[in-house]
Amino acid sequence: MTLEEYTYYRTGSTEVPMIIQNMFFKPFISSSFRSFWKYWNPSWGYFLLFYCYKPIRTFFPHWASLIITFLISGLFHDLIYVIPMMMNKGEFVFPFIAVWFLIISIGILLTEYLHIDFNKTNVMFRPFFHLAFLVSTFILTRYIDLSIG
Repeated sequence: MTLEEYTYYRTGSTEVPMIIQNMFFKPFISSSFRSFWKYWNPSWGYFLLFYCYKPIRTFFPHWASLIITFLISGLFHDLIYVIPMMMNKGEFVFPFIAVWFLIISIGILLTEYLHIDFNKTNVMFRPFFHLAFLVSTFILTRYIDLSIG
């Protein structure tokens, strides 16, 4: 599957304005925390699916592959600020996004294990659940960050 085919499959369009609109709309009305990430940033999702998750999945079970993929994604996001800060300060910089994505991946696996989804939830209310999940995992990550110092 090409990036263009994947983007169309996830967003229903190959036109940039429509992709962006769907990228910020579809995740928040999705029926689970797992499906949220299938719609969020389809270009990055394509890379993660075909160049991280699937190769990792050949060696590890689904749950471990998901966690490792989220960690890799978080580390890539962290590189933007961690390396410059470490070069500037010369000390450890907490990899906030990698830890946040680790917690998110554990939350996804937990909701799958407990069979929690929003299939029977009105589409209007789904964004509240997704935002609550993102905010609560962010707050937990911030707490860990502050606890470490």
